[in-house]
Amino acid sequence: MSEFESKKNPGRKNFIFRNRKASKEENQVLIERIDSLSEAAKLRNILSDKSPESFHDPIEFSWQAFWKTFIYENLPPVFFSPLAALILEGSPSRAWHVSQNRNLIALSTQHMPLPNIIVSWLITYPASWLLTTALIIAIFFDSDLLRNIDTFQIILAYSCLFTRRLIICAKYGFYRPDELERLCHPAPRWSSDKTERKFIGRGWNSPKDYPGLIEDEMTSAMDENDIALHAIPLEFDQDTISKMSEENGGEIFTSDTTSTKSNETSSAFFLFNLINSVYEKDFVKPYRLILYPSMLAIIFTPFIVKSISGIYLFGSNSLEVFITTMSVFGFLICFQLFFFGLICAIDFDRRIESTKKLGDIIKFPGLPYSSIFPSSKNSEKLKYIFLDLRKRKNVFAWMSLRNVLRSFGETYLYRIESYTSILVFFSLLCVIILNLIAWTEIRHHISTIYIIGVIILTISGISLYAIFKAIKLQSLSQIHRDYVRNEIFIIEEEISELEEEGNLGKIKELQSSKNLLQQADQNINYKEFIFKPTTIMGYSANPGVIGSVLGVVITGCLFAIQGFVSTGIEYDSFGWFLF
Repeated sequence: MSEFESKKNPGRKNFIFRNRKASKEENQVLIERIDSLSEAAKLRNILSDKSPESFHDPIEFSWQAFWKTFIYENLPPVFFSPLAALILEGSPSRAWHVSQNRNLIALSTQHMPLPNIIVSWLITYPASWLLTTALIIAIFFDSDLLRNIDTFQIILAYSCLFTRRLIICAKYGFYRPDELERLCHPAPRWSSDKTERKFIGRGWNSPKDYPGLIEDEMTSAMDENDIALHAIPLEFDQDTISKMSEENGGEIFTSDTTSTKSNETSSAFFLFNLINSVYEKDFVKPYRLILYPSMLAIIFTPFIVKSISGIYLFGSNSLEVFITTMSVFGFLICFQLFFFGLICAIDFDRRIESTKKLGDIIKFPGLPYSSIFPSSKNSEKLKYIFLDLRKRKNVFAWMSLRNVLRSFGETYLYRIESYTSILVFFSLLCVIILNLIAWTEIRHHISTIYIIGVIILTISGISLYAIFKAIKLQSLSQIHRDYVRNEIFIIEEEISELEEEGNLGKIKELQSSKNLLQQADQNINYKEFIFKPTTIMGYSANPGVIGSVLGVVITGCLFAIQGFVSTGIEYDSFGWFLF
C-alpha cells in the first residue's frame, strides 16, 4: 500500500491507493487468523493491522466526478477539454495524465497503444468537431443554402452523441475514489488495460479475456460485505466433496483450505466456479439476429425513404453533403446506444442465471453438477449438488454467498442500471421531438418521421427488454425468500415430531438452523427489497416500472399521431411538409 501526497497542491488531501488484490498468500494469512464462522464475517476486524482505506467500500455515486466528466466530454477535445482539465485538476502534471487517460488529447504511447491514438486523431476527434459544426450550420446558416436538409435529423444525430456522453459521465460517476485518483497518474497507476477492464462492452462483456478480473471483483465484493468466503465452508455429502476436489478453482480459490474438513469445501471456491460457469458464456450470440438488422435499420432508413421520395440522398451542395454525412455518423452512434442497451440486458441475464443457480442448490434434488463444472468428466455418477439448509453452517455459508454474489461487479451493475435509465429518457426525448413536429408543424421531411419511429422502436424496445430482465432478477429475491420461509415451516413441523420422540440432539440442531433461517429471511427482505434492491430510474424494479415506461412511450406516440391527424399535415411529391 502506498500513499500519494501532492506537494504542489498542499490543500489536496493525502490519498491512499487501495492495492488489496486477490492472492493465495493473503488468503492463507487470513484463514490462519480466523477461529470461527462469525469471525469470517468480520473481515476488517481480522485484518485490523491493515489501514481501513485499503479495503474496498460499497460504491457511492459521485456527482462531482459526473459533472467534471460532463465538462470534459462536451467541450471540444484537443482544444478546450485539456484546458478544462488544467483548470479542474489544479496542476499541469495531473491535467496531462487526465488528458491522456481520458483520451482528451491522445499523444502518449505510455498511456495508450499507438493504434488507439491513430484512431482518435483520424476518427474520434474529427467526428466530434465536425458533428458539432454541422449542427451549428444547420441551425444558424441561411436556409436557402440548405433546402435539402431537415434540421431535425442533425439534431437527432447530435442527441445520440450527447446521450453517449451522458453514459460516459455516469460511468465515471461510479468509479471508486482511488480509481479517479489513479487517472491523474501515469502507468502503472493507470493504463490502457485498466481502461479496457472498465469498459462495459469489452472488459465486462468478456471478463474471461481479462485475467484476474473476476478474482478482483470477487475480492472487492467480499470487502464490501466484510466477508472472507475462504474461511466459510460448505458441507456436502462425501461423493460431492470428492468430485469437487478434482475440479480447478485457479491458484487463488482452492476447494480445500485449513478451514475446511473432509466433508467440506470452500465457499470462495464454489462461488468462483459458479460465476465462471455463467460469465464464460457468449450471451451476445442469441441476439445477433436482432443486433444487425437494428443497426441497418437505424442507418439506412432515412436513405431508403429519401430514395423513394426522389430527392438528393446527401444534398445538392457541399454544405448539404457535409451535414448529411455527419447525420449518418450520429445514427451510427445511435446503434452504439442500442448495443449499450443490449449489454445491459445481457448483464441482467447473467445475474439472473447465477442467482438462480444459487437458489437451485438449496432445492432438492439440487443444482446439476455439470452446470457449475461444465468441463467435468464422468459427471454422470454425480448429477446434482444439494446444500442442506437444516445444517446451521450451510445456512450461514449460503447467506454469505448470496451477499457476495449480489455485490459481485457492483460498479458495473450500478452503471448498467443508470445506462438503462438514460436510454429510456433518450427514447422519451425522441417521442417529444415527434410531438413537436406534429403539433407545431415545423418544416421537416417525411424521412425524419420514419427514423424517429425506428429509433423509438429499437432503443425503447431494448430498454424495455433490459427493464424486464431487471424485474426478473429482482423477482428471484421473492422466490428465494419464499423457499426460505417454507423451509422454516417444514423444520418447525420436524422439530415438533422429534419432540414426541425425545431426540433432543437433533432438535437443538434444527432449532439452531431455524433461528438462522429466520434471520436470513429478514436480511433478504431488508437488503434486497428496502436497502439495495435492483433499481431502474431510481425505483425498485417491478412490473409497475415497465408498465409506466411502456405507457408513457405508447401514449406519447399516440398523442403524436393525433397531432398529425388534427393538424392535417401533408407532404409534397418529394416528401417535404406542405405549409
